[in-house]
Amino acid sequence: MLTREPGGTVTGERIRALILDPGLVGLDPRAETLLLLAARAQHVAEVIAPALEAGRDVVCDRFSGSTVAYQGYGRGLDPAQLARLSAWASAGVEPDRVVLLRTSGAVVAGRLARRDQGIDRMEGEGTAFFTKVDEGYAALAAADPLRWRVVDGGGTEDEVAARVVAAARPAD
Repeated sequence: MLTREPGGTVTGERIRALILDPGLVGLDPRAETLLLLAARAQHVAEVIAPALEAGRDVVCDRFSGSTVAYQGYGRGLDPAQLARLSAWASAGVEPDRVVLLRTSGAVVAGRLARRDQGIDRMEGEGTAFFTKVDEGYAALAAADPLRWRVVDGGGTEDEVAARVVAAARPAD
């Protein structure tokens, strides 16, 4: 099963639209976090936990690590506290494997420029914010190398997909 955060449910998609709305100005980082955690709680209860209970694999675009990287490192909130809150919101559900795609800012900028849609609120945060987020992701991956796999996100879609599939495989 493929899903995403925030999103994955009707409630989550509504929260996603709110959080990413470029017209939303002045949202406190704690309020942003609570909205994301509300979407996660609903997502786990409605989609992820039932799929896991049925024995299905779940691939989710973003989860608790993103909260720690974006709201912790990027927004300056306490990463340890965010990890605890995220565990509570997800009822203890954690990924077995996290695949982190890393690429240069120039590649990201080029990909964003080729999209048909505009820049959302998060994408518009600027280089300094994303440098902190990237540092957060790197710290999370370094702290848990058995779970996290870092993958070069450069290249064609097929090349990146092949690297992701290889990284997602269980360790031997």
